[in-house]
This record gives sequence, C-alpha cells and structure tokens, in this order.
Amino acid sequence: MRRVAITLLLAAAAVFLAVWPHELGHATAAWLFGCKADPWRTDTRWFLAGSRSGAIDEACLARQSRGARGLTAGAGTAVNLLLVAVAPLLGRWRQPGRTADGRLRWALVASLLWALANAAEALSYLTVNTLWPASDMAIVIASAGLGRWPWTAAGILLGAAIVRGLRAPLRSAAAGLADPVRSERFWSGSFAAYAVAVGIAAIASRSLLG
Repeated sequence: MRRVAITLLLAAAAVFLAVWPHELGHATAAWLFGCKADPWRTDTRWFLAGSRSGAIDEACLARQSRGARGLTAGAGTAVNLLLVAVAPLLGRWRQPGRTADGRLRWALVASLLWALANAAEALSYLTVNTLWPASDMAIVIASAGLGRWPWTAAGILLGAAIVRGLRAPLRSAAAGLADPVRSERFWSGSFAAYAVAVGIAAIASRSLLG
C-alpha cells in the first residue's frame, strides 16, 4: 500500500509540474515580447482547473507581428514537449527499475509520471484542439495560416513517437513497482490510464473553463 500512496502523490505532483510550466511558457513568451510585466507570475491554481498565465497585455501582442500571438499561445505546449525530452535524463531511463541491491528507483517512476503528464497535456492540444480548434491552438493555427490538418497530422506523428519512446521506461518502472499483490501488468495499465485521464481532464477543463 505504501508504494501505491507514494505513486499517487508523485502522480499528483507531476500534473502540477506539467500545468505550471505550461503557464510559465506563455508568461515568458509574452514577457519576451514586452507584453507582460514579469515572466514568473502566473495564475496557476492548486487545483489547476482554470489556471492562466497571468496578466498578459493582449493589445500589446496584437500590435506585434502576427506571429507574436501564435508564439505566445504555443509556448506552453512547447515547454511541455521540452520537459518530456528532459525527463529521461533526470530519471536515467536506460537503467533498470531496481538498483543492484533490489531497491526501487523512485526517480524513474517520478520522471516517467512527469513525462506522461507533460505528454498528455501537450498532445491534448496538438490533437483534439487542432481537430476542434479551441483555446491556445485556435490562436496558433490562425497565426500560422496553415490550417488545422497539418497540426493534427504533426500531433498524431509526435504522439506516436512519444508513445514509442515511453514504452521501455514504462515497462521498467512497472517491473520495479511489481510485487505479489500488484503485478507488472497492473502498473503498466495504471500508467496508461493515468496519461489518458490527464489528457481528458485537460480537454474537459479547457472546454468548460475556456
């Protein structure tokens, strides 16, 4: 039960550490364009739903080039993708789920959950919100002038690449967590369900709260 409790705690922290950097990405981009007073102040809430990037001067962005709004809108998703790429380094994914003396490598579990949360957040924008343009992706698509289908195709291909890259560390983490009560298959399924749940929650939050 201790492993379940720690994993749930890490899973909750991973979601926060995906949403907050996402908002920081928007805030930093707006600041770089001179349309926000500071890059670090966001309206990220502890319960996350309805989180925002803080006070951005939209009129200022509109006065910039058309790309300014698009880059600011897309910066959050770009940060999420960057963090997916960083996670393998922090969690040392090439190493097995247990150390030589049999101890569980929690760094692997934590970094995998973090990667899954960031991937779910980013891909929910790049797939669902390009098929039905809403929120930040509506601005990105309009600014780029390419239409939605190239973005959808890119999101699907990127999602397939991320899923492929996550398979090995997911199996390793699941094997490390497995015990006589909860099998490796249980943990693998739990990781997959977690990613899907985070993605659905992100889509629902944007649909209901904008």
